[in-house]
Amino acid sequence: MTDAVLEAIDNCQAEIRAHADADWIIAYSGGKDSTAVLKVFLSACRKGNLYPKSTTIIYCDTGVENPIIDHYVKSTIVAMRHELDSLSQNISIDILKSPVQDRFFVKIIGRGYPPPTNSFRWCTKGLRIEPVSNFISKRAPDNTVVALGLRRLESVQRDRSMKKSSESHWQKQREGTGNYDLYLPIINLSVAEVWDAVFGLSEPKSISAIKLETLYRNASGECPVIRAPQAPPCASGRFGCWTCTVVRRDKSGEHLASSGFSELLPFLYFRKWLTEIRNDPAMRWPIRRNGTSGMGPFTIEARKEILERVNKLEDETRTVIVDSDERGVIASLWSMDHFSRLSFKGGPSRLSASSTFTSPTTAPNTSQ
Repeated sequence: MTDAVLEAIDNCQAEIRAHADADWIIAYSGGKDSTAVLKVFLSACRKGNLYPKSTTIIYCDTGVENPIIDHYVKSTIVAMRHELDSLSQNISIDILKSPVQDRFFVKIIGRGYPPPTNSFRWCTKGLRIEPVSNFISKRAPDNTVVALGLRRLESVQRDRSMKKSSESHWQKQREGTGNYDLYLPIINLSVAEVWDAVFGLSEPKSISAIKLETLYRNASGECPVIRAPQAPPCASGRFGCWTCTVVRRDKSGEHLASSGFSELLPFLYFRKWLTEIRNDPAMRWPIRRNGTSGMGPFTIEARKEILERVNKLEDETRTVIVDSDERGVIASLWSMDHFSRLSFKGGPSRLSASSTFTSPTTAPNTSQ
């Protein structure tokens, strides 16, 4: 075990002792950095024989995570729950998810949102930031510590931004009217030292370092569940949403597919098609929702086509992409846009009263 990892454990042990009465939240996304944070934290607890009064490991499920990574993380969480229960040290695991109306395909198929771009990055806030913020706000933010796998040496860009901030392992992050403490236990670790922690530290035993390393062999990084103030946005070379159209290519997905995970190919093809239709004027209303001219939401017909392709993708991959709750909300949103005659002179008002309206809950979908 390297000195840097041992130092991280000792530092974490001291901070746990100093904040033993706080609510600790460990942000876990399944990637190498968040895995190292969890292992360092549990090693520090065991070494000091001291656990905080409350510890919650959180995983933010966007509903559109890379399917390979999502399966790895969720199966790991199932095993980890059993393992941590045996410790009986007030450690729990929560899977967070955004409200139905804020989910990716409800926004796109229901509301007609175009897929996100750098200039209209609507997904991160609703799918990742707000679920975590809501979780923290329901506790006591002023007495909450969030441990995050942010590292100063992760990239040149991040290193540059981190040098502008405090050299401490601690940062303050605002949540509503209060602030919570952001603790960065592996801030000074290199990539090699992170892997040393992943392979060298024993708990949780339910995390397979070999499986994780296999996933990283041809694709690297993960999209953090909490974005620290100095952290750059998720970009290429990181595991993230398979639907992400912010980046030009999903390189990690492509590399995984070419290295044997061919089940990702249908998802990559769908993403490519979604990117291609994003700026097609024929697929969009000519009026925005605020009434100004310009490409507005997807037309109802375009949304129907997207849903039909999602249904085919579900059948082909034997997965559930849009669940029954989401389909119900989509149906309501379609109905609101279809019958509205007030908000859009160039949008729904052009739909004739005799137009066929098909509820997404009745669209073909044999996978459910």
